[in-house]
Amino acid sequence: MIKRLILPEVEELHRLFRYDSETGKLYWKISRTSSIKVGDEAGYLMESGYMQVHIKNKDYRLHRVVYKMCHKVEPPDYIDHINEIKTDNRIENLREIDNAHNLRRSLKGSGVRNPSGREKKYRARPYFNGKSYGLGGFDTYEEARQKVVDWEQENGVRRD
Repeated sequence: MIKRLILPEVEELHRLFRYDSETGKLYWKISRTSSIKVGDEAGYLMESGYMQVHIKNKDYRLHRVVYKMCHKVEPPDYIDHINEIKTDNRIENLREIDNAHNLRRSLKGSGVRNPSGREKKYRARPYFNGKSYGLGGFDTYEEARQKVVDWEQENGVRRD
C-alpha cells in the first residue's frame, strides 16, 4: 500500500475552492497571493499530465481534492480517470480502483512509445497478460495508436 498525504478537512477545501462539476475544475474562493485572485483557476499541470494544487505548503493531485470535496471522505489509494484524460476531473470521470487494475492501466497506457532507434519511429507496443507485443514502428503517434487499437480489438482486449 502506498502512503498518501492526508488532505485538509472537507470544510477547509470548500472554504478554499469552488468546484465546477461541468468542467471538473477548481476555482479559488480566496485571494492567496498577489498573483492568485478570487475566481482564478486553481492548480497547475505537472509533467506527468496530472493537475496539482498547492494547499498549506503541500502539493496534492487535483483529482484527489475533487474526490474528497464531492464524496466527503478521504480518497482511496487509487483513483482512475475513466476516459484516460488526466486533466478531466469531473466527478463522474473519477472512480476508485484497486492496485492490480491501476497497474494494468498504467502499464498498458496508450501502447505507444516515443520515437526511438535510428529511424525515430513511434513504436506500437501494447501490454497484455504480462507480455508486451511489438507491432512495428510508425511515422506518427496516430498511426501507431490506431495499430494498437486494431490489435486490441482483434485479440479481445478490453480497455476498462
